Order: sequence, then structure tokens, then C-alpha cells
Amino acid sequence: MRLWTLPFRLIGILVLAALVSGGWLFRDELLHVVRPEVDRLRESFGAGVGALGHDASSRAHEKVDSLNGWHADSVVLNADEMASLIVEGLPPSVRPHVDSLSVRLGDGRVTVSARLETTLIPKEQLGPLAGALDPWERVSAEGPVTSTVVGKAEWRVQALTLRGFTLPAETSQRLIEHALPGATGGVLSLALPKGIARLRVRPGGVALYRKESR
Repeated sequence: MRLWTLPFRLIGILVLAALVSGGWLFRDELLHVVRPEVDRLRESFGAGVGALGHDASSRAHEKVDSLNGWHADSVVLNADEMASLIVEGLPPSVRPHVDSLSVRLGDGRVTVSARLETTLIPKEQLGPLAGALDPWERVSAEGPVTSTVVGKAEWRVQALTLRGFTLPAETSQRLIEHALPGATGGVLSLALPKGIARLRVRPGGVALYRKESR
């Protein structure tokens, strides 16, 4: 080692140590800044997209059972597993009117793509689309999902895309209300598995939290 390079090496080591120490001390702040960007990248590459499947349903229930049986604080479902739980949690009056459902996870919200039965929607509500729709149409609906009470959540539709047209919120909610019995004001009630008190939706997964014992 040449002696004249020694001071520069020492300075480099000190700078590196300072960066590592600073990153550790301010790790929470850094995660708060970085995590949203990571979530958006995961979503753009399809990390938060899932469809139905028997294996996904089994995995979802195994994770929920671990909350109740092993007293874990929370579990995280991927998009496939969440799609399965959404279908299982739909009111019985809604299930006959949707098919081939898939889910994209967002930040506090989900986008559901499905085949929707359109025959219950009054033609006057459809406007120019009234004569163009088939009895079953592929649609996507997007909106926030929030837990309400233990075992219950609500999905509030804010945008409905039909035949490539994204409709305004008020129109979207009105059409969903007609198409899906019980979806008052575009809000659809979902049943959560037993013991689930709340949920948190992120592009990378959905965290389920159990009811805390008193």
C-alpha cells in the first residue's frame, strides 16, 4: 500500500461508517419514504395481481387458522389468496351475478376484474351503452376496502370500467347498485373469516389482524 493513499482510504472508511450508522438510526424514516415506491414497482410488475384457485383458498384459510390457533398478531395474504376470500365473502345474493373474478391490490384499495351480469341494470341507466352490452360483460371496478366490525368489511366502488370506458364515480356506484343486489350506493359488504378484526391492503399483500383478547 502506498502511504500517500492511506488518508483517502481512512476517509472512505469513515464516510461509509457514517452512512451505515445514519441509515440504521433513521431506518424508520427511510422505510416510510422508500416503501411506497417499492409497492408501486411491485404493482407495476404484477406482484399484486391474483386470481381464484383452490390452492390459494387453502393457503388463505391456513394463514387465518394460524391467527386463531397460534395467536399470531397478523398474517399477510397475496393477491390470489385475497381474491379467494373476496369471493367467499360475497353476499349470497351477489354471487350468481359475477364470474371469473381476479384482483389487483393497491394502496388501501383493490381493483376487481370480473364478468358481470348486466341484465339487472335498467337500460335507461346505461345511456349509449344500452344496446351494445351483452348479458355478461367483462368489467373492472376499483375502490377502497375498509374493515367495519369484527368479521366484516366494505368495498366502496369509485370507478367502473366497461367496454373500455371508465365511468364517473356516481354513475359507477349507481350501475353497481343495480347489477349487484345489496350493493347500496355502490358499497358492497364482505364477510371476513372468523376472528378477523381489521385488514390493511397494500400492493404487495393484504395484512389481516385478529381480534385482540381482553
